[in-house]
Amino acid sequence: MKAPTRDKLSSVILWSIISAAFIGPGTVTTAASAGSQFQLQLLWAVTFATLACIALQEVSARITISSGLSFGQALDKKFGHQKGFCVKWLVGGSVVLGCAAYEAGNILGGTSGLVLLLGDYSKTFTVLLTLIAALILWSGRGKWISTIMTILVAMMGIAFFALAFYGNFSFGQVVSSSVFPIIPPGAELLTLGLVGTTIVPYNIFLGSGISKGQTIPLMRIGLSISVIIGGLITAWILMAGTLASEFNSFADLSQQFQTKIGMIGVIALGVGLFAAGFSSAITSPYAASIIATSVFDTQKKNIVWVWAGVLTVGFLFGISGIKPIPVILAVQAVNGLILPLITYFLIIIVNDSSLIPVSGRHAAWYNAVLILILGCVLVLGFNNIDKVLVTVFKLNEPHLLIVFALSGIISLYTAIKVMRRAASK
Repeated sequence: MKAPTRDKLSSVILWSIISAAFIGPGTVTTAASAGSQFQLQLLWAVTFATLACIALQEVSARITISSGLSFGQALDKKFGHQKGFCVKWLVGGSVVLGCAAYEAGNILGGTSGLVLLLGDYSKTFTVLLTLIAALILWSGRGKWISTIMTILVAMMGIAFFALAFYGNFSFGQVVSSSVFPIIPPGAELLTLGLVGTTIVPYNIFLGSGISKGQTIPLMRIGLSISVIIGGLITAWILMAGTLASEFNSFADLSQQFQTKIGMIGVIALGVGLFAAGFSSAITSPYAASIIATSVFDTQKKNIVWVWAGVLTVGFLFGISGIKPIPVILAVQAVNGLILPLITYFLIIIVNDSSLIPVSGRHAAWYNAVLILILGCVLVLGFNNIDKVLVTVFKLNEPHLLIVFALSGIISLYTAIKVMRRAASK
């Protein structure tokens, strides 16, 4: 029986939180830099990251819908209370810390967009955006938040599509660059960055939390459409970046857009950057509250302290002008391991017949896709850690060979474990 169109639309609106969450100032920076430095050559990485994001979010939601358990409860049941407790704190605690560390960037990104549009009143804008975000989160209405995210995603889409439209390339070049993988010399880190800015750890928990009450078919429709729209917006940001000869700051990028295409470039960048920053400034604390509920069983009356804490950290760094680089570097190192860990746990749990009934399991070929994604996020994670080590200890260069070797070994181990489990059924 087909779901009514109204239900499908509601599902798309619900899942728009995911696309709004991963398109933040970091995505704008990474994608614009990729376009500026390498034109369309890294567009395929956006395609891969979008498909991988859909796959992982689908597994996370499938576990909750099929088992009736949140991700945290599934970890408890799978690993036992004591071991599951440690796993939950390692994974969930690190992700909440990451939400707080990056909130400053989210608020400052939204503020930067308003500065481009209205003038340099950055401290006033920082206070204003923080207060509005707090009011939206205080309402506690998931549907209202989803609707606001849908509006902000639409604003981003229109703004960045308008910029991408001025790019000097053909439709055939866009299609070809979106499909055929090329990593030009010096583009390794940006390639990994495009994947990492799309597949973010807290979205896995967020997807699990908002999927309750949905059916698997409805979830797939809403999730797929929402994330594909997010992937398209990321692609448009990259295409817009090709207009710039270099990317040093948003103000510099705005000036280059104005020189090439006029004030429409400034307005579009300002609107897009504001929507990207403000949407992430809401979803990051919201995700932290979802994690607190679904992983740590935090009581509803205490949830306000979770999102308020994340929002306050972002506000304090934003209003002070202090750049929380040491904290962000430390969190990058931790989160570098967290995303592969989450991916590994998703693969193990979704293949556990004691947790997931036959009706809720995916096809066997899907495991091959998940193992491939695990390998890629392992490369991303180990590379993030390596970047921190290179920065802190002033090492000569990234160690990509070691990164790829470790990632391959762990992926192979996981594949063997899944195959043995399937053979024992």
